[in-house]
Amino acid sequence: MPLPREHLLDELATAYVQAVAAIAGATIAGSRDYGIDGTLQQIEQRRTTEGTQFLPSGYPVDFQLKGTTVASVGQSLVQYDLKVRNYNLIVDRRASATPCYLFLVCFEDNPEAWFALQPGELILKASAFWWTKTGPKSSNSSTVRVDIPSRNRLTPDAIRDMLRASEERFEG
Repeated sequence: MPLPREHLLDELATAYVQAVAAIAGATIAGSRDYGIDGTLQQIEQRRTTEGTQFLPSGYPVDFQLKGTTVASVGQSLVQYDLKVRNYNLIVDRRASATPCYLFLVCFEDNPEAWFALQPGELILKASAFWWTKTGPKSSNSSTVRVDIPSRNRLTPDAIRDMLRASEERFEG
């Protein structure tokens, strides 16, 4: 039995972020509870008395993950209507807390265009973007339009930058 469309979008969005995070040298711990879908951890190579080990850095980044076909993806701006609760969880995060981002994975409307499998290739046909903001909560009743600069592509370098910023936040 096939997955419902929304569940398939969620699973493919998760796979997309998992692949980008792995290339960035990070792991994802999933929670899907209380408005946080996952936590990124940078993995560091350290020399210890027991030899070389790979350990989490201790400077995490939380994220909400949305897979969608309804975002407006323009040349310079991506617009998405985020539920007020999700928006408020990001903008109202305490300055001393782990940073929180929205990861938005945008697919075409046609499910047949989301995925391609060829010998030696697995292709997820999507674009992903990141967004974060601090400030006052929204008093809207259902959604808040989020404007994401198109340059905020979710790439391995972007994930490394987020993790570095988290470390600076805790160290500074």
